[in-house]
Amino acid sequence: MPEQSEIRKRTVVVFSGAGLSAESGIPTFRDSNGLWENHRVEDVASPGGWRRDPALVLRFYELRFRGVQTAQPNEAHRSIARLQAKFNVLNITQNIDDLLERAGCENVVHLHGLIIRRKCEFHHDIFSDGGYTCDFKTHQDVPVKLGDLCPKCGGQLRPDVVWFGEAVNFDFDQLSVLVDEVDRHDGVFICIGTSAQVAPASHLIPIFSPVKNKYIIDVKTRPTGDYTLLEGPATAMMKKLADRLMSE
Repeated sequence: MPEQSEIRKRTVVVFSGAGLSAESGIPTFRDSNGLWENHRVEDVASPGGWRRDPALVLRFYELRFRGVQTAQPNEAHRSIARLQAKFNVLNITQNIDDLLERAGCENVVHLHGLIIRRKCEFHHDIFSDGGYTCDFKTHQDVPVKLGDLCPKCGGQLRPDVVWFGEAVNFDFDQLSVLVDEVDRHDGVFICIGTSAQVAPASHLIPIFSPVKNKYIIDVKTRPTGDYTLLEGPATAMMKKLADRLMSE
């Protein structure tokens, strides 16, 4: 018999949204009707909002930064991390917190950026029109303040998060290869904590439809195609699914 390390591990892809971290105390915009202090989220999370009132935008993200700092990974985060003992696990998350990493997850793609990083307002992943760009990006222990300037070019620093109208941090051309890998080797696709109503979630659900083992965990989402729906709190349902997968 081959050693366990020589046996090809199955791949588990976990696509997560705000509902994954809600039980850690991080609020979702869905729960607040898309408003923050009577400001539309688009006004404090968009390039236009940044140009109009950067101080307001930074105040919004300072509060979010503080919330992430004090939050702790919940049972759903830990259950996903536990799968790594048996599977190759890829996390693709819409969340800008680092709770998956703090739970022990090693392979995490943040589609919408990461609030514990900061970057120059002229960063090259924002501007692609041939004008001046700057590649400065770093982790941060404190939230960005107005007047925190890029050490390379002097531009104002901003949170390394993706705003409305900006491109997400993922090459979607890779997805067909990933779907084939998951499907051919009896892998698993899990969608947790997202309504899957808007892009990119609305694209990922049908893209992974060829995969035989696929699950949706959410309190509000309804099953799509032949997905198995686990309806209930993310913590309880993810633990239940992880227990099942680990026992196979």
